Amino acid sequence: MSKQKRIWSFGVLAAVLAGSVVVTGCSNSKEASSTSPSLSPSASGAVSAAPAVEEPYVLKWLKAQDISKPYDPATDVVMHAIEQKLNIKIVPEMVDVQQYKTKLNLKIASGDIPDVVKIDFADDFQKYAQQGAFVDLTDLINEQDTPNIMREVPQDVFEKAKVNGKIYGIPYQGGPGAGYRWGLNMRKDFLEKVGATTPKTLDEYYNLLKKIKAEMPDVIPLGGYTAQIGEQKFANNSFDHIFGAFGVTPGFFTEKDGKFSNYDIEPKMKEALQFLQKMYAEGLIDKEFPTIKEEQLRTKLYSGKLFSWMGWWSTPNGYDTQIETGELIKSGGLAKDGSLPDQANEPYKYLTLTDSLVGADGTAVAPMGAPFSQMNAISVKTKDPKKVLAIIEESLSLENQMLTVWGIEGEDYKIENGVLKSVTDLVDPQTMKDKDGNYRSIQSYLFAPGLKGWPRYLESLPLRMSESLGVAINNKFQISDASNYLDSPTKIAKLVELNTMRDSVFTQIIMGGDIKKFDEFVEKWKAQGGTKILEELEASFKTKSGK
Repeated sequence: MSKQKRIWSFGVLAAVLAGSVVVTGCSNSKEASSTSPSLSPSASGAVSAAPAVEEPYVLKWLKAQDISKPYDPATDVVMHAIEQKLNIKIVPEMVDVQQYKTKLNLKIASGDIPDVVKIDFADDFQKYAQQGAFVDLTDLINEQDTPNIMREVPQDVFEKAKVNGKIYGIPYQGGPGAGYRWGLNMRKDFLEKVGATTPKTLDEYYNLLKKIKAEMPDVIPLGGYTAQIGEQKFANNSFDHIFGAFGVTPGFFTEKDGKFSNYDIEPKMKEALQFLQKMYAEGLIDKEFPTIKEEQLRTKLYSGKLFSWMGWWSTPNGYDTQIETGELIKSGGLAKDGSLPDQANEPYKYLTLTDSLVGADGTAVAPMGAPFSQMNAISVKTKDPKKVLAIIEESLSLENQMLTVWGIEGEDYKIENGVLKSVTDLVDPQTMKDKDGNYRSIQSYLFAPGLKGWPRYLESLPLRMSESLGVAINNKFQISDASNYLDSPTKIAKLVELNTMRDSVFTQIIMGGDIKKFDEFVEKWKAQGGTKILEELEASFKTKSGK
C-alpha cells in the first residue's frame, strides 16, 4: 500500500475513529433570546420577565468506541463541557469501532437512524442519500447562514459531494485536513559544500544537480525507488517535482468544461519524460531507481551517497537523525550506547525541505489525495434538522473547535508563549482516565470538522514534524484528481492494467527508450479502456451536477 493511500498513522486514525459519529443539536446562540417584557399580575409597575431557559437539545449518538478501553459517559468530562457549552444532551449508544459500519447500516435499514451520522462517501452515503435517508441541505448551507461551515468546506468541494445535484452532507477528511503529503528533501550540508542555496525553479534545481555531480562525483544527485506495480503514482512519487514543473502528474484525470482527459496522455507529459531522460543520461538520477525499494534508498542516504529525493512528510526527522548518527560514527563521536538525544524539537541539522519546483511559466502541480473520504449527514428522522445544522455551525467557531478537538484549556492543553501544547501525561493511556477517574476523550467530539482540520495542529507537533508537514500541506500548487467521486465501471476494471502499462513505458523512456514509445502508449491507453473511462466520467459528471 502506498503512503499516499494511508495518509495518517494508525494512532491518529484511531483518535478520529474514536469519535466516528457525533450527533448533536441545539438552538444557535443567535436564536436564543429573552422573552418579551410582561407585567406581573400582582405588580403595579412593568417588570421584565426572567429570560426563558431553553432545555438542552437531546440527540442520539452512535459512538464508535475502542472496546479495549472502558468508556463511561457519566465521567466523560470533555463531553460534559461540550454539552454545557453548546446546550445539548448527548445520549451515546456504544458500538465497537470494527462493527460501526455494520451497525449503522442496520440502523438505517430499520429507520432507527442516529440524528447525525458520519458515513463513507464512496458507497453507503450515495446509496442512502438517493433513498431519502438524509436531509437535503442544498438551500440551508450558504455564506450567510452557515459561514463557519463554508469556511471549512469550499464551495467546489461541496460540488464534488453532491448526489444528483443536491447537498446531503458535509464532507470530512479526518485529522488536520486533506492535502499533499510529499516534499523535496536535500542534504543541507551538501548545498553548503558546493556554495548553493535551496532551488525554487526546475532550472535552478537541474543546474544544482549538475554542480553536485561535478563537485561530489560519489554522490547520487537525485534518488528514486519503485512502487508496487500498477500503483496510481509512478515510482511512488519519486519524480513528482519534475513532472509537476511541467504541469502534469502521472495517473490524475483532468476536467475542463465537462470534458475529461488524463495527464498520462498529455503532450506536456511527453516533455517531462524527455527532460527526465536527459537527466538520467547525464547521470543525475540513480540508475537503480526502477528496481530498489525505499529501504535501499535509505541505505544510500545514511551512507552519504544521496543528495536529494522526494520524501513522505513524516520521514525527514528520522532521516536527519540517522544521517547524524552516521556522521558521528565516522568521526568517532557517537555515544557508547549508539543513541542520540531526542531530536524532534531541534531544527534540522542535515536536511533542507522545500515544496514544488516551478517550471518556466512559474506554475507547478502537486498531486494531493482525494479532498474528503466521509460525509456528516443529518437524518431525516431527526426532530429538528435546522437546529442540528445550527449546532454543527456553532461547533465550528474557533473557540468551540478548540474545545471539541483539544479539550479543556488548562487541563487537556495549555497555551505557552502563544503556542498550543497538549498535556501528554494527564491520562493513563490504557484507560484514558485522569488521576481523579475522569474519562477524557479529546478529538472524539468532531461534529463536522470539514476539510481544514484541527485548529492549531501544526504548532502542537514537535518542531521537525511541524516543519515537514507544513511544507507539504501548505503547498500552493496542490490539485486533486478530477475523477474523484465519479462513477466509471471501466476505470475500476481497467485502471490497474493501464497504470502498469504506463509505469513500464515511462520507465523505458526515462532510461533511454525511443520517445516514440510515448505516442504508441497514448494510442494503446485509449484503445484498451481509456477512451471508455473518459466517456463514463463525463456522463457521471453531468449526473452528479444535476445537468
